Amino acid sequence: MMKDLTSAAMLVCLLAFAALAQSPNKPTMSERSRTDALTVGESAPDFSLVDDSGKTVQLSAIKGTKVIVFYRAYWCPFCVRQLADLRALKQEGFTILAISPDPVNRLKETKAKVAKDGKGEIPFALLSDPGSKTVDAFGVYDPTYAGQEVDGIPRASIFILDNDQKVVWANVSMDYKKRPTVDEIRKALSQEAGQ
Repeated sequence: MMKDLTSAAMLVCLLAFAALAQSPNKPTMSERSRTDALTVGESAPDFSLVDDSGKTVQLSAIKGTKVIVFYRAYWCPFCVRQLADLRALKQEGFTILAISPDPVNRLKETKAKVAKDGKGEIPFALLSDPGSKTVDAFGVYDPTYAGQEVDGIPRASIFILDNDQKVVWANVSMDYKKRPTVDEIRKALSQEAGQ
């Protein structure tokens, strides 16, 4: 009888762990809304996300050209460097929005980390994408980390959207260490402005 109770208790524990592993905030690959990244000519999905100051930002409410940057998280040194480099883009005629699954308090940490270099603060919004729904909608979910603690992080990606939210330029990095340069982004923006 004791052996049966022990076996039953172990089964209950295993089922409980399995249920915890299937968190509703972390869909499986087959439940992702999109498994391939948006491409030039496609319309970007709308989103409403909270920024580092607690304000809700809706993509469709922003007029003009938009630069959407997906970065992995506050702990990624390559992401922090990229965000710091993007300060060199003077936001004239376009808006930069940087998105990660980080909660708002981590967004604030990221901004503080960048500002420590003495070259100024990040002059654009960092947005929190809990549950990685926007990451999924843009098709930039990185399956390398599926089932791990950091499941839901995006591939390092940049999309330039026109006023109608159509993708006019995209760069989705399969290697998180390689990002487009500020000059490459500036060139893509000038081509968009020239059209």
